[in-house]
Amino acid sequence: MSRLLTLLHTRLALRTTAIILLIVGLLGIAFLLLAVHFRALSVHQEQQARLEGLLTTVERTAQIACFLNGEELARELADGLLSNDIVHAVRIESLDGKLLVDRGGPIDTSSDALFTREISSPFDAGTPLCRLIIDPNQRYIDGLVDQASRFVGGALLLQLLGIGFCVVLVVVRYVTRPITGLSQRLRALEAETGQKLQAPRGNRDDEIGQLVNSVNAMIDNLVQSLDAERCLRLEREVEERRYRAIFDNVETGIFEVDDNGAIRVANPAFRRLFKLPANRDLNRHPIDFATLVDPEGTSGASPATVVAGGRGQQWEVALGDEEPRRWVSLVLNPLEAGRLQGVAHDVTARKRAADAAEQLAVTDPLTGLGNRRGFDRRLAVMGRHHRLYPDRCHALVLLDFDHFKQINDTHGHHAGDRVLRHVGGELAVLLRQRDYVARLGGDEFVLLLEGCGQRDEVEALLARFVAGLQTPIELESGVAITIGVSIGVALLGVDTEEPQEALLLADRAMYAAKRAGRNTWRFHTGNG
Repeated sequence: MSRLLTLLHTRLALRTTAIILLIVGLLGIAFLLLAVHFRALSVHQEQQARLEGLLTTVERTAQIACFLNGEELARELADGLLSNDIVHAVRIESLDGKLLVDRGGPIDTSSDALFTREISSPFDAGTPLCRLIIDPNQRYIDGLVDQASRFVGGALLLQLLGIGFCVVLVVVRYVTRPITGLSQRLRALEAETGQKLQAPRGNRDDEIGQLVNSVNAMIDNLVQSLDAERCLRLEREVEERRYRAIFDNVETGIFEVDDNGAIRVANPAFRRLFKLPANRDLNRHPIDFATLVDPEGTSGASPATVVAGGRGQQWEVALGDEEPRRWVSLVLNPLEAGRLQGVAHDVTARKRAADAAEQLAVTDPLTGLGNRRGFDRRLAVMGRHHRLYPDRCHALVLLDFDHFKQINDTHGHHAGDRVLRHVGGELAVLLRQRDYVARLGGDEFVLLLEGCGQRDEVEALLARFVAGLQTPIELESGVAITIGVSIGVALLGVDTEEPQEALLLADRAMYAAKRAGRNTWRFHTGNG
């Protein structure tokens, strides 16, 4: 059974034949049943008509027999009717129930198949005399029906089988056999060489010919696609060799990262930049990107941000702990699903140049301390810090030399510069690492003391500073001079909550120190 099912699934001719025969069989059975049914009805109608004819034929004789009440004549009439194969029994009886004749066998008066006719007087058609009953020979009639049905059924069956066989032959000859031949030639066809199919003879203009033309058109498209693919493959090989040459020899680090953050591909420049072994197989032994470039996680360099955002990211990271540190710029972009591509540049020189320029922009060239720009930035930072932690206080100290102009006028500007550098050095020595000192311009200095919110702490520092200034400063000319300073102090978080206002209050306190005799300090008292 499974073998037959396999053949039906794999053989178009067999499947088509089976379907046609099945359809012919089903239609044949339906038509056969209908034909037999209608033929049986026809035979029954013919026999009924025959019986009616017999009744009509003997009706005149029956009238005489009934009128004369002649039993002998009635028996002859019955025997005449019984001589027909179609008649099983005959009965003639008067209307009052008197039996004239009953021949042929018992009659079932309840049967619907009986033929009954009222026999009237031969002289008066309106006067009934007796009743003629004929019981048909049902076995004989059924035999006729069966014979006629077998004949019709056999003829129709032969006709259907002939039609089915012819249809199968036509389908096999003109449909399945050409398709099978096309299938065999198509399997042997070398399409990549441009070989074409030939339509079977007689099928060039029909559906099979159109199928062959469609297949040949597909072969043309395939050959064109193969030629285009061959050209693209050659171009890709050239591009790959070119890319490999650039990849291996460029001074920029090039690498690829998978969606798990592991470095899978890296060129020699990247390996040199991050001191990776040249012979390490990154496909078998990948390196975590974040661990390699940013082990402390301070820069936020992570492939996950690129994958989540769907766009490139750039970071600058410092490599190693030794000083001076090397800086690398990393750019990571999505390449395809599950892959990221990046480039790495050594930007140490640029970073150092930028840092130097930044430091120069916020440094006073004479003293090496901060300048006005650096002070403004540091003051803004202190203001943000104070807003975050308002319970911590900070001191802002403003210093101005006493009679500094006389030093310049008497000993020259070189002497003034010598004094400024000396005072700047004294201030730098006194301050803690988190504090800040800047020269605002001329002979004016400012101190930012973070977390120093008690007056006694500030006074202790200022006392050491003023005491240090009592030591004479020896100039290049050999002259030793001493200087004094007027100092004003304001406390951020005590006197005010705004950094710029604290600077203004410290300036007022400094002038209060000058009015108090100079070379001393004053805190902001709230009196203006």
